[in-house]
Amino acid sequence: MTTGLAVSAGTLTQLRTLAKEEGTTPQVLAETAIRRFLRYEARRRIQREEDAFRAMHAELRGTYPGQYVAICRGQVVDHDPDQLALFRRIEERYPDTPVLIRQVTPEPEEVYTFRSPRVDAL
Repeated sequence: MTTGLAVSAGTLTQLRTLAKEEGTTPQVLAETAIRRFLRYEARRRIQREEDAFRAMHAELRGTYPGQYVAICRGQVVDHDPDQLALFRRIEERYPDTPVLIRQVTPEPEEVYTFRSPRVDAL
């Protein structure tokens, strides 16, 4: 599908040169670059939502203990004790927006302990 996205002549020249060297098309290279950028931005936005979750944790613990909360743009936008039900509502209301869904537990971060076998020297 062509969307009419425009790039500068210099960028297009570089894309054409690289595409020729890589045996592909400028469109494929541009699509790949844009998808990588969008994934990076989604991870960055989720990190901001995680920061907001940690900052609000004490309040969330008092208001939504044990429930799942959905955080978007630093605000709780929904909550539910049923993670799947919350997920479905969020997918419907925010289809292309990164939204953090986390359970409100006594501690803001889950701690995992892994035991590894100890090897004694002979």
